[in-house]
Amino acid sequence: MGRTIFALFDDFPTAQRVAGALEIEGYEREGISVLVPDPRGELVGPGREAEAAGGRTRGLTFAPLSIPGVGPAVATGPLAKVLTDANGSPGGLTGSLTRLGFADPDARHFYECVRRGESIVAVEAPDDRVRKAEEAMRRLGARAIDVTASIRGSEGRGSARPAQDSARDRVTVPVVEEQLEVGKRQVNRGGVRINTQVVEEPIQENVRLREERVSVERRPVSRDATDDDLAEFKEGSIEIHETVEEPVISKRRRVVEEIVIGRETRERTETISDTVRKTQVRVEPLAGSNGGGDGPDLRGIHESSARRGERFEQYEPAYRYGSALAGDERYRNAEWSDVEPRARQSWEEQNSGTWEQFKDAVRSAWEKVSGR
Repeated sequence: MGRTIFALFDDFPTAQRVAGALEIEGYEREGISVLVPDPRGELVGPGREAEAAGGRTRGLTFAPLSIPGVGPAVATGPLAKVLTDANGSPGGLTGSLTRLGFADPDARHFYECVRRGESIVAVEAPDDRVRKAEEAMRRLGARAIDVTASIRGSEGRGSARPAQDSARDRVTVPVVEEQLEVGKRQVNRGGVRINTQVVEEPIQENVRLREERVSVERRPVSRDATDDDLAEFKEGSIEIHETVEEPVISKRRRVVEEIVIGRETRERTETISDTVRKTQVRVEPLAGSNGGGDGPDLRGIHESSARRGERFEQYEPAYRYGSALAGDERYRNAEWSDVEPRARQSWEEQNSGTWEQFKDAVRSAWEKVSGR
């Protein structure tokens, strides 16, 4: 028979791309459904076709709908036929989804999202490809996913609701946490600028200079000429020069100082303090009957185990956890060796460091309920 996987996406263009991608991955075009709010009436009319993923979904024709609380909308694929047949029936979109196999809270959640403008994409998948279809939806950006019995089998059956045990309900709870990322950037914190200019400065120096002057003195003499005097008695000339020292100025350039400019790099460690937020999800078992026809006899499991001398209340959460595992669709045909790793991870998230103490109780309840 197969199943139908429903997923929520942000808007119509995203739903188009998802429909095209699903067809490329091998899902039949006739089994792909899209439900989109259309308040302006832009998605139906002559010649209007859905087109996505390079034209792979051309030919899908939207059927107009009027959804109470949402207004004008359009749908295509098997979902369009089911919603058209149920149009005007009690409960509107929520009632239609509930009759298809949605749990009531999930149906209301999908309705509220459509009312805010989000789109629903549904794809038919055989039983052996349901998990792959879910993974494909998540990879394509699904905000929430729900799985029901095949809606192809619902066409023409009016408001008949599939058996509850043939549908698998699932609610996706996103776990969000903030992560602190600290980076670095360079900031100009000032520096120095060096300017040079040539200036004139008056200066005075004292220097001693020597001068020579020629003096001529005539002295009257009366004596006989000597041989030396006669030797000089001839024509000739004698020159005697006067000398004087003058200051000579020259300039010599000398380096008297150096200014060295450099940068010193140092590293320092600064502690950044801030706060981040994250989502904490606490899963609590709901109270149920023990020993009655509505649930497993947890006290009987305790009394039949090796923990007869220990208090039942101490192990009751573990029995309830094991009972819930046995009813989980994901582990319907699984062995305990396949179940334990995931069970341990989920248990440790809420009860850190206690798995070894309670794992035997969890397994006892799982085996009792699953009949292993």
